[in-house]
Amino acid sequence: MSINQTQLYDTLQSLTQQADVRAEFIYGFLDAYGFAKSTITQLRNGGARNVAKIAGDVALKGQLYFHPVQAGESLHEVAERLRGRDAIKAQKVRFVIATDFKEFVAYDLKADERMETPFTELHQHYSFFLPLAGLEKSYIHNESVADVKAAEKMGRLFDLIRERNQITTAEDVHSLNVFLTRLLFCFFAEDTEIFVKHQFTDAIKSTTREDGEDVAEFLGKLFAVLNSPDAGTLRQSMPAHLKAFPYVNGGLFEQLMTIPSFGAKSRRLLLECGTLDWSQINPDIFGSMFQAVIDEEQRSAMGQHYTSVSNIMKVIKPLFLDKLYSELERSRNSEKKLQTLLERIGQIKVFDPACGSGNFLIIAYKELRRFEMEVFRSLNTVSKQNVIFMTGIKLSQFYGIEIDDFAHEIALLSLWLAEHQMHQEFQAAFGHAEPMLPLKTSGHIVHDNSLCVDWNSVCPKAAEDEVYIIGNPPFLGTTGRTDEQSSDMKAVFKGFKSLGYLDLVACWFWKGAQYISSSKAELALVATNSICQGEQACTLWPTIFDLGLSIHIAYQAFPWSNNAKQNAGVHVAVIGLSANPDKKVIFNQIAEGWHCHEVSNISPYLTEGSNLAVQKRQKPLMPIAPMIYGNKPTDGGNLILNRAERDELIAREPEAEKWMRRYYGADEIIKGKERWCLWLVDATDNDIKVMPEVKKRTQAIAKLRIEAGHPAALLRAQTPHLFMQISQPTTGTYILVPRHSSEGRDYIPMGLLDHKAIASDAVFIIPNGGLYEFGMLNSTMHLDWMRIVGGRLESRYRYSSTLIYNTFPWPDISEAQRKQIEVLAEDVLMTREDYPDKSLADMYDPDTMPEPLKAVHKALDAAVERLFRARPFRDASERLHHLFTRYEVLLEQERQLLAAQAATKKIRKPRASKAAAQ
Repeated sequence: MSINQTQLYDTLQSLTQQADVRAEFIYGFLDAYGFAKSTITQLRNGGARNVAKIAGDVALKGQLYFHPVQAGESLHEVAERLRGRDAIKAQKVRFVIATDFKEFVAYDLKADERMETPFTELHQHYSFFLPLAGLEKSYIHNESVADVKAAEKMGRLFDLIRERNQITTAEDVHSLNVFLTRLLFCFFAEDTEIFVKHQFTDAIKSTTREDGEDVAEFLGKLFAVLNSPDAGTLRQSMPAHLKAFPYVNGGLFEQLMTIPSFGAKSRRLLLECGTLDWSQINPDIFGSMFQAVIDEEQRSAMGQHYTSVSNIMKVIKPLFLDKLYSELERSRNSEKKLQTLLERIGQIKVFDPACGSGNFLIIAYKELRRFEMEVFRSLNTVSKQNVIFMTGIKLSQFYGIEIDDFAHEIALLSLWLAEHQMHQEFQAAFGHAEPMLPLKTSGHIVHDNSLCVDWNSVCPKAAEDEVYIIGNPPFLGTTGRTDEQSSDMKAVFKGFKSLGYLDLVACWFWKGAQYISSSKAELALVATNSICQGEQACTLWPTIFDLGLSIHIAYQAFPWSNNAKQNAGVHVAVIGLSANPDKKVIFNQIAEGWHCHEVSNISPYLTEGSNLAVQKRQKPLMPIAPMIYGNKPTDGGNLILNRAERDELIAREPEAEKWMRRYYGADEIIKGKERWCLWLVDATDNDIKVMPEVKKRTQAIAKLRIEAGHPAALLRAQTPHLFMQISQPTTGTYILVPRHSSEGRDYIPMGLLDHKAIASDAVFIIPNGGLYEFGMLNSTMHLDWMRIVGGRLESRYRYSSTLIYNTFPWPDISEAQRKQIEVLAEDVLMTREDYPDKSLADMYDPDTMPEPLKAVHKALDAAVERLFRARPFRDASERLHHLFTRYEVLLEQERQLLAAQAATKKIRKPRASKAAAQ
């Protein structure tokens, strides 16, 4: 169900202050969370819906149990006792609530969470109970403190090494990365029983000097030993403390390379790194280390993003883990079903086609191993014996493509380490595990360009294979791409009419869609949320939907962060695709927690709705005044003046004052900046001749336009005193809409200006637009449409006449309704005038917006909503659902009208006369 959270917060706050709170609290609480009035009435009247057996208690099956604590009872003891009652379990109660109306205690039995708060502060914890309103919580892993500490220490070690060593070329950086990777393996190995405990750190401490001068020599010999088989000649020639290290294999120490020199400080930090418990490090930290040490320019070019565990779980949990755990719950009492489940997970393939250092594959591998152990435990329970199990999950089930050769090597190494960690977990759980050394073949990670290679050649699949594509492809937009990446995009989207503003990440969605179509394979990738906005949405998604796919997982936009030393955060979405999904789920962030709800369909804008993507239109969908660009000067700055330049020109040439007009672009209307222009539309040659300074400016413009050379410029060179393109109305008023505006505002600051104020081409204008149009464009209904349908410039709103204004499904209205909107729109303008010392930027800053201005906008919002339907909308999602539904209806009406007109034309087509025929 949809719920207005601001209203919920306010309702709970008011509820706890009521005089008769003890008697009415639970009924007001249920009402606040959207329970049906009939259900609340039955509970109040003692109907059968109340499954509580204790007088005064209220309980709903599958929902909640409420107990008002009586005098003499201990609140915390009662709450603890209630949660363990068999009756609670039998009724599958989710929330247990107890209160003495001074303190409040609640348990979420499904999430195994406890909440305690003073009763009057309950409203601050409203999100705890959002599952009652259909917004399920999503439980994501938190980052390990060990990862953060290790990242910081290794980053500092890298900085010290760079201070002592000449590291200038890309080859130098690559060598240093290889060196640090080897160090990381050694630290990990001595804490995870690959080496003897502390073997690496103790050897450095006991056999190298404190000044660090011989550390490089020691490490060079050690790396050679680690690459030498037990019976190798080199190993036998080494001293005992080096010979004691095992043979590693796997190619990790095979490459000969120069070891960087150390000093006393870097040696101490090396030993300090050894004091960390590396057994607690997630192997994906290796990728973060790699990102931390390569230069920013290279990282940007390669598009590498190393992702936190919690964010990776946003991808793999809804894609396959949740489904597997649900299947396990259904199979726990059947040995046959559990065996079938084991066979299933032994066949699953996980494929990351932009795998970087492999962190998505690592976490997927570890979570599947942990799931397998849960199945083993259930088998032991159901068979009532302790069977000796061996894992059936192999690294060969994990596939990846990585364009960078070193990241490719890191991915292979990290999978080995993840396998060892899971062997250790397995041994702790079941008493035995496979040996780690020597290292064996890792996953199917290929070094190639994901956009050029056939994915089926990397991860072959049959139609019935269970394959999951996961990952975090590069986020590069239209700027910053290399020529090679632009060429790759053209190849990937061959056959598309236009790529528009498509982000590079769209390539992985299109290739992934083709890969999974007509199969059981599914996909979930991280993407910049811009591919679900503006032109990108209507360029990409219709073609994907035409393959028979649906969006079945959608994490709405959130800040994406990772573990790297220099954290590269952007706003992203997680988007899943499937040909035959079991369900479709939207996740949104509420009060710092993630909640999900099932929907019938997910639109290309990641909202509940149809697959329809809004397409650009050259004319409005409804009969309304057209929106056009403002006036384009193309004058080399000769016609545009700031206040000082204006005053100076008038002082030198008083005749010019007559031709001065205020000039408005986005900064002028929003920030109150002052600019002027020479508007010489009505000026004759004689008028210009008597103004030598102005004449000089027009001559400069003529030269500039002639040098430009294209036909329009040459034509306008004949009238250099005029703007290149003129769209200025000559009478009445016009509406000015900035093309770009801050995403932090609830409203876009727009203006209603007299025709004498000249609009720049940095804005859109509606010539002769009046109060009604101004009111509609300033409404939340229209701005919700803008936010979801329009694109972004960086994170700022990018208004579009063809994509937003022309597609907006305006309501059908009466004259009386029009008048009401006009009155309220005028109230907005009049209220603005009460603050002459504030710019629109100040007035529309959410933190400083004057309360009277908020009030008139709220009144306008409510009135506009009533134009669409009598009942108020709960929130933005409900408004958008209504607008998209109306948009589809209007499109269909337009289609039918055009078809009828075409049919009429065909019928009325004149026949040739007999004379003409003869």
